[in-house]
Amino acid sequence: MVDLPSELNDLPRDLNHLPRDVFSRIAKEICPYDNPQQAAVNLANLRATNHEILDKFPDSAIGSFEARLSRIGALQSSLASKTLPDFTAGDVKFVTLQAPAIQPILKFYELSAQTSIVDNALLCDERWQRTLAATVLSTNLNDLHDPSDRTRLINQALSSFGDDDPTIRTNGGIALVRADGHLDAVQQARLTELFHRNPELEQQYNHLKADQQAWYQQQRVQLPSADLDRSINIIAGEVGRLPAGLSSSEERNTAHIVAKSIAECYNCAHNELMNFDRSRERSTLGR
Repeated sequence: MVDLPSELNDLPRDLNHLPRDVFSRIAKEICPYDNPQQAAVNLANLRATNHEILDKFPDSAIGSFEARLSRIGALQSSLASKTLPDFTAGDVKFVTLQAPAIQPILKFYELSAQTSIVDNALLCDERWQRTLAATVLSTNLNDLHDPSDRTRLINQALSSFGDDDPTIRTNGGIALVRADGHLDAVQQARLTELFHRNPELEQQYNHLKADQQAWYQQQRVQLPSADLDRSINIIAGEVGRLPAGLSSSEERNTAHIVAKSIAECYNCAHNELMNFDRSRERSTLGR
């Protein structure tokens, strides 16, 4: 069941009289930004509380969010079934095609599936494969629900950044830059030791950090329409046109772009929910 904030436990027995602002607060508390699946589960549990709660959904901001979440989740599921239908440990296709395609929608996967994805990445036989996978998945470490998965990817990046192979070293450095803020004390000490042993690594790290700041600017997503529901409709068509399976870098890149749009739709829907009360308050004050 849904864990409600402690101050909301003493709700009226007759939920028809539940204040709108309290209902809105409940909805916001149970819809995490970085876990769409958990948000959907929590909303389903809230709907099942009783008929009074159920009746409040259709004409509310949370009802609108839930409807959008259902459609966005269906798009994610469809894209995932086409781009990553199964996992094969150490598969080059996973590292070069599948992982980059699904990376933007990583937060839609449940914890066990995320762990399987990280396992798959780190079970590759070749160092360059493990490094490349860590680089791809380090783009959105916040989306990993299990901290140990983040730890494993960062440890791989640290090992790669100390490698003698220039390409592996560079990709390891990129992964570390993307992981900035996620290193624990032990990992930070390892990075400092790498800098101490080889001052050139610190220079390379700083250069990569500047490059990544520009890269992040390029990753911003422009939805196809200012109307979020229309954007979802358009993206549904794009998902439908994706081939089943990935066989080229062009197909990977297309799937990646569509996946970014799906993730951005969720982000926008979530932001609208979080800002609903403030928008209504501004509207009231402006009258």
